[in-house]
Amino acid sequence: MNFVIAGGGTGGHLFPGLAVAEKIKEIDPSANIYFIGTSKGIENKLKDEYGLQLYIISATGFSGKKIMNKIKSFADTVSVFKEVKDIFKKIKPDFVLGLGGYSSFVPVFYARITGISSGIMEQNLEPGLSNKILGYFRITVFASFKETKKYFPFSKFIFSGNPVRKNILNIVPKPPDVNKKELALFVFGGSQGASSINKAVMNLISSLDADIKQEITIFHQTGEKDYNDISYFYSNCGIKRYEVFKFTNNIEKYYELSDIIVARSGAGTISEIIAVKKPAILIPYPYAAKNHQFKNADYLLNINGAYLIKDDENLSKELLQTVEKIFYNRYLLNNIYRSLNKINIQDSAFNIADIILENSK
Repeated sequence: MNFVIAGGGTGGHLFPGLAVAEKIKEIDPSANIYFIGTSKGIENKLKDEYGLQLYIISATGFSGKKIMNKIKSFADTVSVFKEVKDIFKKIKPDFVLGLGGYSSFVPVFYARITGISSGIMEQNLEPGLSNKILGYFRITVFASFKETKKYFPFSKFIFSGNPVRKNILNIVPKPPDVNKKELALFVFGGSQGASSINKAVMNLISSLDADIKQEITIFHQTGEKDYNDISYFYSNCGIKRYEVFKFTNNIEKYYELSDIIVARSGAGTISEIIAVKKPAILIPYPYAAKNHQFKNADYLLNINGAYLIKDDENLSKELLQTVEKIFYNRYLLNNIYRSLNKINIQDSAFNIADIILENSK
């Protein structure tokens, strides 16, 4: 059987799709899995490393753009239909799964109107524009949050959870060591990095007391743009134990090594935090569509499952205060761990893969 997984752009969209692909191949080793994305998306950067059979389409974003960009995006969509038609004619998919975002819209829509079995994954609590539109066409929705159901009144709604890759699910969560003096932070702003978080962490380090600097370890994924400046900063900042990198394909290593995560609050990050039961300081991206990152983070905040700091002029100050508070009271981490431990974890990738395979027979 042939399967298409469409979408990507960021790791938050792509990695859940990779988790489903991994599970489909585990259940049916003879399955052929093809990805559809754009040349600018992370899927194109990682295609060789993950061995993706990737087809590139010329889709561009629509939501939040200026009027001329919207017109161009609409015009591009017309040509993308032909591109998708040609791809489907070649590979003859039995099922098309959309990961959300503009690069998934046309492949899923084309599948829906031509009678190919299809579905979408909605990782965020509130769906984006592409998935909202697809929802009006009675599509199957695999959702990460039960609360998302209200946005899809015409669809077949399945609360599947957000798929997490096997290597992360295999991590055995451990309660925080409240007696340990050292504190290890894993900082990342998503697959592309986040300049405001990078700057806040540099301000944090510069403001830390000398005794904390001696006991802190920082693993910092910077993204491409800020890597050189941050690498230079660490070499002169007084922190003895640190590791700086643009991007890692071994994120599970740093989840295990860290005591607390400092990160954005995309749905993928939220799901991985829940899976590994790791306390986090979440800093939602303030310009995310529909403010979905804040809503994701607020979900954990309301169950005492994370700290939430807004990305505004007070970010550096509040990050410093939060890290210092945690450094001197590790029981705060233990309280968060206990809250995360109450959340039931399911093998979401298996749930989705099993339904896809059943609907493809």
